[in-house]
Amino acid sequence: MSANLSDLKSFLNRNDIPIEVENIGFLDIIKKAQNETINCNIYTYFLNCSDEAISNVFLTCLLELIYEKSEKKLKFSDHYALTELKTDEGRIDIVIQDNFNPSTIIIENKIFHHLGNPLPEYWSFIKVPDDKKVGVLLTLEAHVIPKEVQDKFVNITHWEWISRIKQELIFNDIKDKSNIIYLNDFFNSIEKLSTTYAMNESAEFFFQNAQKVNLAHWAMMEGHKFMNEQYSLIANRLGLEQYGSELTWKNFWDEKNEIDTYITVITDKIFSGEELSYQIILELFREDVSKVAYIKEKFGDHKQFVDMCCGETKHGYCHLLVKKYHISIEKLGSFANHAVENIKNDFGDIFIDIVEELYPDTDINNWKHNLKVS
Repeated sequence: MSANLSDLKSFLNRNDIPIEVENIGFLDIIKKAQNETINCNIYTYFLNCSDEAISNVFLTCLLELIYEKSEKKLKFSDHYALTELKTDEGRIDIVIQDNFNPSTIIIENKIFHHLGNPLPEYWSFIKVPDDKKVGVLLTLEAHVIPKEVQDKFVNITHWEWISRIKQELIFNDIKDKSNIIYLNDFFNSIEKLSTTYAMNESAEFFFQNAQKVNLAHWAMMEGHKFMNEQYSLIANRLGLEQYGSELTWKNFWDEKNEIDTYITVITDKIFSGEELSYQIILELFREDVSKVAYIKEKFGDHKQFVDMCCGETKHGYCHLLVKKYHISIEKLGSFANHAVENIKNDFGDIFIDIVEELYPDTDINNWKHNLKVS
């Protein structure tokens, strides 16, 4: 083993590579997470929620943040939220007011758009005393408050608000459990948006260990190249064509005659590092699947049928016969030899017999002899 690969092996044995799992919400799926109007509507839904376990926490957490940033205390007894309140010069994204107190929160919600809204006009449009209202510039990242409203608006990030809600929300107190799904979905979307440009632990690990990680990637690509070459060798030795876009499985079939009974080799356990093992499968596809009952009755006593277990049948295919093989790292170096030998010994005769039964008028002599044990 070269010095570089020896160092790489030691490095991988000493270090656990951090894996960042990305949680996505429904808004991410429909590509609306960055839509400010939808975002405002969701905040307003939770602020107006009839379930006080939700609405009160959303408001309380916002008021706590406002006080921390401005020392301004606002009193709310029976709050409600509006979206897109039309002013003389624009629309206020969210307004939170109270039925019994003049307290008002003016929220300008910015996700990715440039701040060009008339914040001074929004402030003056709300006709309550200055000590009874506050403006909030709600952004993904910390943002400078424009000079003309510095004593009127505070900047709060989406994640500051949401993370505090997550800390203080008591999920067991929520009456409508469907709201828990909506909340978690929204939290995931905000978290994803808030960390889009942040370096996560996996990225940091790469930059700290770029040489070793690049060497590991090179080694991985060599492994992929080796296995692709082994699949080609298997196909050549069987006289069949290989099919399959995935590295972890390949079909070996008579493409010329379009025979839908074929051999499949699955190597996912080897590539995942779970164990050095692979599967060989006698697989049926399309119309051949409809003949499974006939095949089992016809060949139920066949030696290679009796010694094998049956696999799953779904989505138009049937894993008729399946066998698992363990392989050492030494023998993996000649994987094609190992796989071809097992295909011949355990599948060759039954494969030929079933194909000849299902395709009696098809000439398979160009590959038939390759599956016979010498």
